Amino acid sequence: MTVNEIVDELRAARPRASDALRLQVMTIAAQPVPRTPTLRERLRGRRRLALLVPAGAALALVAAVAIGVSRSGSTGTVGTAAPESATRSAGASGKSFASPPTAADAATAQKAVPAPIAGRAQRYSAALSLQVEDTDALSEATQQALAIARDLGGYVVSVHYATGNEGSASMTLRVPSGSAADAVARLSSLGTILAQNVQIDDLQESLDSLDHRTQQVHARIAALTAAIDRAESDAERARLEEQRAQARAQLRELRASRAATAAEARNATVQLDLRTKQDTGGAAPGSGSRLDRALDKALAVLAWEGIVLLAAAIAVAPLALVAAAVWATRRTRRRREEDRLLAAS
Repeated sequence: MTVNEIVDELRAARPRASDALRLQVMTIAAQPVPRTPTLRERLRGRRRLALLVPAGAALALVAAVAIGVSRSGSTGTVGTAAPESATRSAGASGKSFASPPTAADAATAQKAVPAPIAGRAQRYSAALSLQVEDTDALSEATQQALAIARDLGGYVVSVHYATGNEGSASMTLRVPSGSAADAVARLSSLGTILAQNVQIDDLQESLDSLDHRTQQVHARIAALTAAIDRAESDAERARLEEQRAQARAQLRELRASRAATAAEARNATVQLDLRTKQDTGGAAPGSGSRLDRALDKALAVLAWEGIVLLAAAIAVAPLALVAAAVWATRRTRRRREEDRLLAAS
């Protein structure tokens, strides 16, 4: 059979589509062809969503500025107010201190300073941090602090003094415990108080315990001495003398410990730190124009808003990834079903 004959036979045996298939094809052909949206139409809907980003940023900026302006009128202060005597002297002479503070000047401040209880052994320690106007006031306040310690019968343990663009002085003073409250009050009037800390530890129970143990050791030594006199053998006497030597060594340790504890109770320790004001161009530290404070607070609010948005994005990111994966899977499955239907048709 030739090739032409084979072709003619195949054409003669060509299958004919069924009526149902013809009807389905005609129905599909009669349906309107879906129009693919243009690029402009696609971007038009997304453009509306894109407007939400600058709108949200503008709203966050307006909220930050409003909060900053509303809270810019209040400024924080650190420390406690200066004593009235220091304020009077500063206003009268233009400097922080015109004359050394006396006990009369510190009478008001002393009421607020805790004092050790009379008749009890107590360890008294205080720490003061003061601010003065400039290096001249720093030098004057340092000399006055040393004079106050000597005036109250105390002494200076250490002094560190440094000046430059800014100055500072640090000193450790020891004064009698009975004058501790007076010392803290008078030293407090040397400048503006930035920080003040007073600590009182009771030592009376420790002294009473040491005295009781000392009496017991005394009684033991006396008993050992009497036993040595009655000893009947040299070995027994040697053993008792060794015990008495140990008791006497213990007695010396108890006396030394009591003397050290009593010394802590006799003298109070005062740590005084002085510093000059920072150069802020004539403005008080931490202050500024209301616009500057408003901008600072607005920037702080914006920073917090950014942190919140970042935290929200981190929390939502896993859910968004899962949603995108589900959408992509469903879209792929739908396309496969469409291809299979077209292939079956």
